[in-house]
Amino acid sequence: MKPKPPQRHHFIPEFYQRHWAGRDGQVERYKRGSKGVVSRRVHPKGVGYERDLYRHARAGMEEWSAQQLEWAVLSKIDDAGARALDAMLADRAALRDNQVRSDWAVFMRTMLLRTPYQMAGTLASLEQIWRASDKDVEEKYSRMWKPGMPETATAFLEMLNPAAAKESAFRMFAEAMFRDKTTQHITNLPWRIFDCSEADHRLLLSDHPVVLVPLQTDDGHIAMPLTPTKFLVAATNDRTKAMADSIHPKLAVRIMNKLTVQRAQHYVIADTVAQDTFIRKHFGSTPIPPFLSPSKLLDDAVRAIPEA
Repeated sequence: MKPKPPQRHHFIPEFYQRHWAGRDGQVERYKRGSKGVVSRRVHPKGVGYERDLYRHARAGMEEWSAQQLEWAVLSKIDDAGARALDAMLADRAALRDNQVRSDWAVFMRTMLLRTPYQMAGTLASLEQIWRASDKDVEEKYSRMWKPGMPETATAFLEMLNPAAAKESAFRMFAEAMFRDKTTQHITNLPWRIFDCSEADHRLLLSDHPVVLVPLQTDDGHIAMPLTPTKFLVAATNDRTKAMADSIHPKLAVRIMNKLTVQRAQHYVIADTVAQDTFIRKHFGSTPIPPFLSPSKLLDDAVRAIPEA
């Protein structure tokens, strides 16, 4: 029997969650229910996923091809991220390893994009961009226009393929998972791992664990919990690094946890119920807009329209 492609697509990868698992191999999962935020003890395999989340938008595709973003892209990114995380936790000298840094930078960036909440917002934005009027596209279309044809280029393309906007948006989203200038910039920044073992509480995990302050600003930095007691910071300048160094572990954990929980839209993951009240109070209170704001508009559409 031919094997089926993976349909359970984790947007909080199992390898990452496992660092929050207790002796029972399970994590404390918080999510919104009909009566508010509820918690339950679950195995990492059973939380942080959605069936067919990264399946191609085109109907009728051969299933392995339709699921390619999951098995051929994200699974490989996660495997490389797992190796990078193990290396960083085993030896801080790994922070100077270009392959480790590159693999973790790519993983961090995907974590800004891959949740159902972020993906839906990004795809909607990309569809809107695809449908927007573009001078080059319309000029090219006007040269081939004949009576009876749709008035706009995008209307013409959607007449040929009603799913054109969705498919184009999905393609651009998939392309955003690969290395780009942002991941290269993150890779080149100074990195440091902070140990918060002395703090009163432990670090939490959510579907939005990456704290990103625009890297082009004076205070630009990126931070992310690695385990319940360690988090990574990459800062753009010495002043920001000095500020990070000066923060007491107790305050650092509270800041990281508040941002992690406030931005959560699907799940918060903890090792115990010790911060139950805090999680319920702040869960999803400050969602952020879709991370991906592509500058290119209808490049695919331009190439799709034949020359006059």
